[in-house]
Amino acid sequence: MDESQGQRTEQPTHRKRQKARDKGKVAKSQELTAAILIMGGIVALKLLFPWILSRASNFTVKYLSPMPRVESFDDVRTLAVGLIAGGAGILAPFLMAVFGIALVANYMQVGFLFSTQPLSLSLEKINPIAGFKRLFSMQSVVKVLISSAKAGLVGLVFYLSIKSSMDEYFALGDCGVRSVVNFMAEEAFSIAAKAALILLGLAMADYAFQRREHTKSLMMSKHELKEESKEVEGSPLIKSRIKSARRELARQRMMNAVPTADVVVTNPTHIAVAIKYEMDGMKAPTVVAKGKRLLAEKIKEIAREHGIPIFENKPLAQSLYEMVEVGSEIPEGLYRAVAEILSYVYKVQGKMPAALGSPGE
Repeated sequence: MDESQGQRTEQPTHRKRQKARDKGKVAKSQELTAAILIMGGIVALKLLFPWILSRASNFTVKYLSPMPRVESFDDVRTLAVGLIAGGAGILAPFLMAVFGIALVANYMQVGFLFSTQPLSLSLEKINPIAGFKRLFSMQSVVKVLISSAKAGLVGLVFYLSIKSSMDEYFALGDCGVRSVVNFMAEEAFSIAAKAALILLGLAMADYAFQRREHTKSLMMSKHELKEESKEVEGSPLIKSRIKSARRELARQRMMNAVPTADVVVTNPTHIAVAIKYEMDGMKAPTVVAKGKRLLAEKIKEIAREHGIPIFENKPLAQSLYEMVEVGSEIPEGLYRAVAEILSYVYKVQGKMPAALGSPGE
């Protein structure tokens, strides 16, 4: 393979992208999914927190006041089942919201995609050399940088947020339990929202990087583009043979129609046009065959074998050849000239002149 075949300088085609997608290879950022999940989870928890707090309070009073007596294993099992069921009922709306957000986050990046290809066993996945390369690849470096930036920026947000509210924290000693809980909840939501926004910004950068790397991995060489074109459209040699076969088939059908013609108009040596007219089934005379040079000679030969009259008219033959396709009716401008020829042929053959009718009626 030469250098031009090896250099991947061409953008991937839609077919190349679709093949990669079918194998589960798409541009996707786990960082973006996690950031959207955290942001959505904070919003969902913010909205559901009053309801969760109320249900948790009622649940605590119901099961722990008065304290249930546990005297046997059945009592332990009953208490455990009740606690688990109650806790699941309280957390169910939040967990469902988080699950829905995770689905949306993935759908936003890759759409609907189901592929078992990533689960299949591949030697590349257990190849230590390939694993070593992935460990020190550009993607690994970017992931380390993003993780470091996340840790540093989130830590900075926590520090600045707590520092700015230090006076409020010191004043909590003079507040009631409800006030402390409300303040801590609001502060936690505020800090988490700021951290989530920072994570979302970093995740968007990671997503852009993943898209660029994904496109880069699918880049194609000029040789690959040619090979794909052959696969999609077929080999040029095969296409040429198919076209040749179709032309030969059409030519054979045309030659088979010559014996049905009423007259053949010639140039006389270069062009031959076979014309047919049926008064009951045609509005106007129709060209059933035409050709130049060798094909014209073949048409005249078949006409002689079947007793089809050959009439020489250079201007008419040229006009018919250039203006009328095989199987099409002659245009109105040629009605008169063709009618005269057909009338002459009918008279010579002893047919009634009225057999021609009036072309176009």
